[in-house]
Amino acid sequence: MAAGRTNITVVDTSGIHIMPIQFCHCPDARTQDKQMFEMGMFPAPLTWPKTAFTFTLLNDFILNNLECGTSAMNYYSKLRHITSSAFPYLVPDQYQELMRVARQWRQLKLLKWNGFSHGRGDPKDGELALFCPACPQPGINVILSTEYNDARPGWLYTRSLVMDGNFKAKHLHPVQPEDEVWLTDGKCFMVGRARYQAHLALAQDSAERSECNNHRAVNQANASQHKLEATGIGDGLTQALTFYDVNCQYSKHLWRRVDKSLHLTIPSGMDIIPGIGLWHVHSHQDRCFVWYASNFIKGAARIDGEIMEMLWAPLNMISPSAQGMSTPHRQECLDYQMNDCNFMKMIHMGM
Repeated sequence: MAAGRTNITVVDTSGIHIMPIQFCHCPDARTQDKQMFEMGMFPAPLTWPKTAFTFTLLNDFILNNLECGTSAMNYYSKLRHITSSAFPYLVPDQYQELMRVARQWRQLKLLKWNGFSHGRGDPKDGELALFCPACPQPGINVILSTEYNDARPGWLYTRSLVMDGNFKAKHLHPVQPEDEVWLTDGKCFMVGRARYQAHLALAQDSAERSECNNHRAVNQANASQHKLEATGIGDGLTQALTFYDVNCQYSKHLWRRVDKSLHLTIPSGMDIIPGIGLWHVHSHQDRCFVWYASNFIKGAARIDGEIMEMLWAPLNMISPSAQGMSTPHRQECLDYQMNDCNFMKMIHMGM
């Protein structure tokens, strides 16, 4: 049994088309949104679809955003030119719908890739992030020794952590934060909004005088950034090796700052070994080289401590367009880029 046809704007890689669609209205028929999903189209809105985006288009847009840094506005502008090269401004404007549906599409793909379906439940914090398989994870890829000796030295079970700040990944204050909708808050790499804001409310800004050379990281931390919502982004074992551009200054009062915080903890018995990346350490005073260079840290192996500098490159492609996004949308875009980065690193490890 069929009823009258409905005109729906279908957005595809071939352009924007207004097409008559006839839904099935049999007694056992699925709802309209599920019928469209079965046809490979994502309806917007779900209840009374007036617009639909093909799965092919959504995958193409996400891939363009991932590899080329293409913003949604530029991508949709291209679709309008494909539809009508002579009068692109007459093509229906579904840009806002594309923004909303693309966010949902990213979320669904992350849930699918991490096995959250068929009643498994909602993911916990960090469960949508692809963890690096090279990092030691007790009970997963490494079995900790009950005692350490010459045959099993403790530095074999050290996790290396590289910290850095990306000062290009800034974010403006949202215009209407009360209207923001969070889809994967804290489920990937970036910390949950509530915990982050609670930490900022208690943290005190204080200008610190560097006892080493004049470093940009220290200057940026002391700079006034009141017009920005974010000034950048950052990232059972008994030992951790940490690298940071200005660790000669940052590590001095680390334990004291953690002790005063209600939201930061360091596991009991954890030995934190500070280091400075081999590229940045040469801009320090001579004494920093012998104290913090990985060449002189026992168990550090041949590590430069500068991996974050290379990981910022793909994020910097989308940082300009993410600067004015809503806070949750920006977090989702950055998390998706980080997940892809870890995936590409994982599949190239054996090559």
